[in-house]
Amino acid sequence: MRIILAAILALLTTPALAQFPPPGIYGCTNVNGGQVGTLSLLVAGDYQFDDASGKSSTGQVASAGTSIEALTGSLADQHWKGFFVTDAGKTNFLFDTDTGKVACQSPQ
Repeated sequence: MRIILAAILALLTTPALAQFPPPGIYGCTNVNGGQVGTLSLLVAGDYQFDDASGKSSTGQVASAGTSIEALTGSLADQHWKGFFVTDAGKTNFLFDTDTGKVACQSPQ
């Protein structure tokens, strides 16, 4: 009985596992459908962002549940923060940024 109680207590005190968005290349557009750039998510929260003019930058993102936030790099400087949804193998992001909302989608 003590082992069962100890196991239950351990499960209750274990932090929830974070859901991290799948690595991949995501095309990003603004609310008007204009091309913003390409977001490449790599393992361990690394990213590369190639903006529409061809300028490339790198940094780190953090994820908790389905929330995501840029911690370093140009996206952090522009305060990219939002959420993602994965459905039927496709992942979509919606970010609030200093320049407005940006949607990033996995290739169709």
